[in-house]
Amino acid sequence: MRAKDLVKGNIAYHKELNPHVWDDTDLRVDVRYKLLEIAKRFIEYLEVPNFKLKDVILRGSLVNYNYTQYSDFDLHLVTNYDDLDCDITEQFYMAKKRIWNDEHDITIKGYEVELYVEDINEPPVSAGTYSLLKGEWLKQPSYDPPSIDNSAVNHKVRDLITQINRAIKSGDVADLDRLKDKIKAMRQAGLDAHGEFSTENLAFKIIRNKGYMDKLYKAKNAKFDQIGRAHVW
Repeated sequence: MRAKDLVKGNIAYHKELNPHVWDDTDLRVDVRYKLLEIAKRFIEYLEVPNFKLKDVILRGSLVNYNYTQYSDFDLHLVTNYDDLDCDITEQFYMAKKRIWNDEHDITIKGYEVELYVEDINEPPVSAGTYSLLKGEWLKQPSYDPPSIDNSAVNHKVRDLITQINRAIKSGDVADLDRLKDKIKAMRQAGLDAHGEFSTENLAFKIIRNKGYMDKLYKAKNAKFDQIGRAHVW
């Protein structure tokens, strides 16, 4: 029996930017205002005294030609991590982001909104970058259909799914943690070497779309809770 093509439906490339979000290359006014309002609410939620906002940036597939039904608004609040004067700044912002995203189900035009606090000194790789504060492109994507090795992506996805299922079955917190870090490093290596359409990044997007990253995080958290209860009793 022929193996299912995991790329189809999860990876796409269009001739125009998402028309629900863009009017040609101009961000729709209602979308911009809603995103800025969400950013304002998230800053209040952070409860960081004198939080110094440098910009509010939109990144990801909705700022490019590779959007799909699984796309979301990658809403980045740009600041200088050094301003927080804390040894665990990144961990703090990541924890706040996860709790916020877990507690809020916010969608615009049917797409979820994912919040991030971005360090101005370490901007992520992105083909398109749009400043919501300035209302202008910082980096406008070019229409350049990529060459994707579907076979390589499918192979990588199946391998990752096997590893995730094995780690979840084992229930070992260290294994779950190592695999999480391994997948993160794999994705970053692919982005650094070949950009958004690298085999590694595309494979990551597919397993995320299919819920395997959530399963990995939930398995780890459930195991921590189990260990905690055992210690209490």
